[in-house]
Amino acid sequence: MFNETRIGTATVVEFIRPDGTVEPMNVDLQYRSDDPHAVTMRFQARDQESTWVCGRELLSDGLLSPAGIGDVRLRPDHGDVLVLELFTEDSHAVFHLSADELGRFLDSTYAVVPAGREALDFDLLLKDLLA
Repeated sequence: MFNETRIGTATVVEFIRPDGTVEPMNVDLQYRSDDPHAVTMRFQARDQESTWVCGRELLSDGLLSPAGIGDVRLRPDHGDVLVLELFTEDSHAVFHLSADELGRFLDSTYAVVPAGREALDFDLLLKDLLA
């Protein structure tokens, strides 16, 4: 069987409503070594849930400078705060999250799959398929 490692963490972010008020929101961050470029973010508020998938490199880059030009954008703000923006065709959501928490999560993913080593091990995959 193909070796897969999963990394996950739960955190609370601040959802910045269009009127400027702030609502805490639970977010689960998930990483799988068999999909090494992606991070899944599952946002949960009351009885609603929304799942977004974005690039691990985008999140890593966004810790230091503005990153992302599409549906997911991340940039440092002041102190430990990052601004995460999610865009759809008809809406735009803004969140504040901790750079330290995101950094620790990303560090744990890079401990499993270092930067530049994201390619799949096709020999191991083929061995699993033929077993």
